[in-house]
Amino acid sequence: MLQFLLWLFLLFPPQNIVQINQIHDFISIDNLGNIFVVNNSELIKFNSQGEKLTVFSNSMLGTISYIDVTNPLQVLVFYNDFNQILFLDRNLAEIGNEIDLYEFSDNETELVCVSPNGGFWIYNRNSNQAIHISEYGKKINESILLNSFYEDRIPSKILEYNNNLYLLYPDLGILNLDRNGQFKKKTTVTGIKDFQISKNNLYYTIDTGVFLLQSFEQEDKLIYKSKNLLEGEYIIQNNNLYISNKKSISIKTLTL
Repeated sequence: MLQFLLWLFLLFPPQNIVQINQIHDFISIDNLGNIFVVNNSELIKFNSQGEKLTVFSNSMLGTISYIDVTNPLQVLVFYNDFNQILFLDRNLAEIGNEIDLYEFSDNETELVCVSPNGGFWIYNRNSNQAIHISEYGKKINESILLNSFYEDRIPSKILEYNNNLYLLYPDLGILNLDRNGQFKKKTTVTGIKDFQISKNNLYYTIDTGVFLLQSFEQEDKLIYKSKNLLEGEYIIQNNNLYISNKKSISIKTLTL
């Protein structure tokens, strides 16, 4: 443990660290540097300096399964247990009523994400398709059947960026579809725990570190190295590295 703390101290000089002490299940960071912390049914928003801004909770819908903060003015909150989503404004006040995802599929939704083009995407393993729903509750597009690419495998994350849809298959890679749900390409990096996209760069986390695949070229750049990244979350946003260990969040300024 002492060795690990010394390693962190050498990597992160004290003047560069912002730390938030807050028990949580997972976190997400918007493009303004705000930190969204989920703890059971509670969503807490902090600014980039670690100051608490506001709190949201709706225990009637159960535990929060996922949030998408792609649009800081319209945060998507997904409740898998009740198959419903909510949208919140910048102050974490509800925008309209909850949306029942059974209106768009007979099966339980497993993955959701915001569409910058309006509305949101949903995915479930039974239909094995991603479906784009408009902000008015209408189906816009359905992707091709995805089992033709990764047979009998289930994605763990869905994300839309710059008119492209990405699905993460942790042991196989990332599947890239266009905005209409048609195949574009695969990124075959295995063992990815999580990924994000910023300024056309793909950042991904594997057991040994956080890597940058710049402009989706074939050369990867190591951003942060560790002997084992099996625990916690590692998110890069606006040249900052956010490290979550379920009890606290540390923020380190990077030189990329």
